[in-house]
Formats: sequence, structure tokens, C-alpha cells
Amino acid sequence: MHHDDDTPLSDQELAEARQGEALISAALAKTQAPQSLRESIERERARAVPNRPFWRRPWALAALATGAAVLVAVVIAIQAGNGTEGPSVAAVEAVAQLKATDPAPAPNGGDPPVLASQVGSIPFPNWQQSFGWKAVGARQDEISGRTVKTVFYRKPQGEKLAYSIVDGQPLSETPPGRPVTREGNTYRVANIAGKTLVTWTQQGHTCALLASAGVPPARVVTLAASRNT
Repeated sequence: MHHDDDTPLSDQELAEARQGEALISAALAKTQAPQSLRESIERERARAVPNRPFWRRPWALAALATGAAVLVAVVIAIQAGNGTEGPSVAAVEAVAQLKATDPAPAPNGGDPPVLASQVGSIPFPNWQQSFGWKAVGARQDEISGRTVKTVFYRKPQGEKLAYSIVDGQPLSETPPGRPVTREGNTYRVANIAGKTLVTWTQQGHTCALLASAGVPPARVVTLAASRNT
């Protein structure tokens, strides 16, 4: 077996690639995973050339170690959160690490400005002018019978942010991390594998911001507090 440039794959590369393919196949075998998640996994598989082994794609070896592992972790987190009390915080954080499946919501005016997407009475913010975060995509997932909407933002420097809102009542579990108070509201700030997760309750909904490594936690709390009034 060879790379696309006909350079033979080493035994280690081949073993790692096949292991990654097995991980994705195992994730797909989890029949209780939400349809939206299963479709995300299928899209990862579809990126390979039809009728060609997954590991023959030049990007595959680099992606398998992270992409497949993330997808399996998402399945595990969602399965753990499939209780009667709604999804777990881990499941919400997990879907925030997946890719966008829809275009970013359009700007919808307002003062402060918002996007044309909301959960209950909470609209997603348009942070481009005030904070430099541009909305670049969105997705919607069903976890434990609850809708979770996520909007993805990006800065020109490459920093990433995912803002998720859970429909329905606040989640029953206490989110991970230390409590931080801003203007009378409490935010839980946690480090998740180098990323910052800020979770809070707003207008009866659980909200979460997941920022890429390098974004200071205080900045993420500032973003959360900017709309929690």
C-alpha cells in the first residue's frame, strides 16, 4: 500500500490508519447516537475517494489521530448524557468540537447587534464589530430529546469560538470549573484539554462558550457577560 505519491506506507503508518478507520467504524456502530452526529461521522468518511481505502488520502494520517478520537469521544459523552434529565455538559461541549453543518446565521440588526438565530428568547450575538469575532458557521444537534444550537466564530488570527445554547430547562448537573462572578451572575470556567469552557444559565437556558487554546479565560467570560444582562 502506498501514499498518493506512490511512496510506500510504513508498517506503523498503515497500522495507525487502519486503527483510525476502525475507530470511526466503531463510532458509527453506536446506534443510539443522535442522527446529526452519525451524519457528521459519515461526512468524515465521505471525504475519502470513493472505492479507495480511507488511509490512501494524504490528509488521513494526520487527521485520524485527532478526528476519529474526537468523534468517538463525542459518542461516549452523548451516550453518558442520554438520561431523563437532559444532556450532560460534557455532551454539549463535545458537539461544540464538531464541524459546522450550516452557514452562519445572517446579521439581524439590533443594539447590541444579533444574528438571525436564537434559542427561546436568547438570540446569538453578532460580535464582529464589538469584539472582532465573525460568525462562520452553525450546527443543530438533538441530545436526550433536547435541541442544542451552536454558532461558530473565528478571528482573523485563527482563534476559534463555539457558542452553544440548550433548549429547555437548565441542565441539572453543576458544570465543571471554578466559579467566576460578573455583575451578579456566576460563570463556571474550566480548562478542557487546553481549551477554555465557560458555562452559565441565562433566561432559563444553559449556555456554553468553548474557546480554542490561547484565548484568555477572562476574555471568554467577558463575552459571556456582554449579553447576560
